[in-house]
Amino acid sequence: MKQRKLTPRFIIILIILLVTGYYLYPTFRFNKLNRDEEKIAHQISERMGVPYSYVIENIYKDESILRDKLDTLKNISDEDKKAALELLNQAQGDLREKVLKARKRAIKRGLDLQGGMHLVLEVDLVQLMRNLARQRDARLEGILAKIDAELIRDPQADFDEVVVRHFNEENLKLSQYFGEAGESNATVLAYMSKQADDAINRSLEILRNRIDQFGVSEPSIQKQGSRRILLELPGIEDPSRARDLIGRTALLEFKLVTEPEKAQQFLTDLDKLFAARTTEVDTTEKGDEFQVLDEESAAASDTGAAQPAEENEDILDLSAELVDTGAAAVEDTSAELFKSEAAPFTSLLRGFRGDIAVPSENVSKVRAMLADPEVEKILPDGTQVLWSAKPEIAGDGNEYYLLYLVKRDPELTGSALSDARVDISSGGNRPGSAGQPIISLTLNRTGARKFARVTGANIKKRLAIVLDDKIYMAPVIRSKIPNGRAIIEGSASVEEANDIAIVLRAGALPTSVIIEEERTVGPSLGRDSIRKGTTSAIAGMILVVIFMVVYYGASGLIANVALLMNILLIFGGLAFFGAMGIGATLSLPGIAGIILTIGMAVDANVLIFERIREELDTGKTVWHAIAAGYDRAFTTILDANVTTLIAALVLLQFGSGPIKGFAVTLAIGIVSSLFTAIIVTRLIFDYITSRRTLTRLSI
Repeated sequence: MKQRKLTPRFIIILIILLVTGYYLYPTFRFNKLNRDEEKIAHQISERMGVPYSYVIENIYKDESILRDKLDTLKNISDEDKKAALELLNQAQGDLREKVLKARKRAIKRGLDLQGGMHLVLEVDLVQLMRNLARQRDARLEGILAKIDAELIRDPQADFDEVVVRHFNEENLKLSQYFGEAGESNATVLAYMSKQADDAINRSLEILRNRIDQFGVSEPSIQKQGSRRILLELPGIEDPSRARDLIGRTALLEFKLVTEPEKAQQFLTDLDKLFAARTTEVDTTEKGDEFQVLDEESAAASDTGAAQPAEENEDILDLSAELVDTGAAAVEDTSAELFKSEAAPFTSLLRGFRGDIAVPSENVSKVRAMLADPEVEKILPDGTQVLWSAKPEIAGDGNEYYLLYLVKRDPELTGSALSDARVDISSGGNRPGSAGQPIISLTLNRTGARKFARVTGANIKKRLAIVLDDKIYMAPVIRSKIPNGRAIIEGSASVEEANDIAIVLRAGALPTSVIIEEERTVGPSLGRDSIRKGTTSAIAGMILVVIFMVVYYGASGLIANVALLMNILLIFGGLAFFGAMGIGATLSLPGIAGIILTIGMAVDANVLIFERIREELDTGKTVWHAIAAGYDRAFTTILDANVTTLIAALVLLQFGSGPIKGFAVTLAIGIVSSLFTAIIVTRLIFDYITSRRTLTRLSI
């Protein structure tokens, strides 16, 4: 066979190997950086004289914990204190940023390999019914008790069917207790179903926010069925704290954003603080100058003017082009002020539509600097620094988190809010806003009185809406809102408006969330699982390699080369699908799938080699025997692997947990083994026979 006919196949295989290496590199880098993290944690432990487990537990939970601890230690030398601070700056700054970046693209590991918590939560729909009832009596409580008992016995039972059946047994219509009097069961059920979905969505939002604050990397939070939530929290070492965090009532607050002048002075003071402490905080690496992003939006911010309100409702304006409260002035002044070499803090910031923004790559550095105990001393009285709950995407495509200086004491809490819903603006006195999504707020009587006082005294100022110490928005107060009804404009889409409405309603859950299932895997058990799984995989591969060499000679060596490449492609596939967000995770059953694939991978070569032997026995030349062997074995190999692949895909579609982990690696392994057994080994044989004429074959 001519060499040029082999070249395209060589190029294809080379490209596949390069792509595999590209997706596997972050995994190797993450493992190395992880070891560096552990090394630094050991050094911090030695310098501070505290247990290593204490350092590991708190180093990323809250940047201030270890720094506050270091500040209170009296029995360590100044040299050790300085060294510990430098190590903390390194761990919570550049190193942490690199680890997080590599982790996003590294192979995802399941809880059974890295430890953590697996929780199944169920929204208590019976309690929700109790809360929605217009009236409560002994008869209703008896029915609800029966419904609850049946749902406990049969968690898969259809909630609507169970409810209707028990009410029918009592000759009662649902409208006697729920919805409007005289409504049909179908109408009431539709109403209750909507309330149940809303409760689950609100619970999901609260859990996401809480878990982000907990510091869990790559948590899995998803709905399961009609009333359950599945949580997987990798790396959790304190289950009791996680349970407390999940079960705690959400705290919704409305806080005033401080005056721009105060924010500007605070930034100036921060720069002075860190510039004066160059021996404690490494300021040799400067970011770009404090600059304005999205100039079009910034320019538009000067054109804002108060607009008339929607009919019978007042406006809290969220749209960027209407922010004319002086924030833009801070932006412009900062751009002038911080063009200085002595700006170690603000050099990490950017201006974004009149707000202070932190590029995602600088978030860890800024958090670490703000966690310094000295920062608390220079904060303006009665204020605090809060972060935006979600990043903003600028025109350059980069992510930016916003920083707000707000008053510490809230003006109102979530208890003042009765309802928040998404509507479509009719235009009213503003025809240009017709068809745009708006959020309608309704406050209770006490809340309405407070809201009227707050909005009347703070016109043109911004009111931040805070859930669990994360700011979701900071709209401008356009006018006094006396009647407890207001709208928030400026949402980019209905989806965004709906997310904000969920946050607003999340201040007081209408029902409780029950932990139905809990599994905790310790990190030491996870490491032990990895060790045993790796040992068994290597042992199985060695036995297969030896068998192939002993039984098939030099041809067995070729099969072993394909086997090693197959293993590489499996891990590359896991890394690729994980990076694409498809959810490929390496778990303990997944390792079992890899071990099974090792045996299946050489099975195809066994079929091919036996066919080649048969062809050689008929007197064919080596080249013709190889060609005939591959051609005749191909159909059998394809049929066997396709049927197995179908089974793996079925498991992948309908399985969950360990079953899904096994199916992922099995499916990837089948595809890669077909490629290596048929394409790679055939290419090696063709290359050998093209270089010289063989009279015999070691098979």
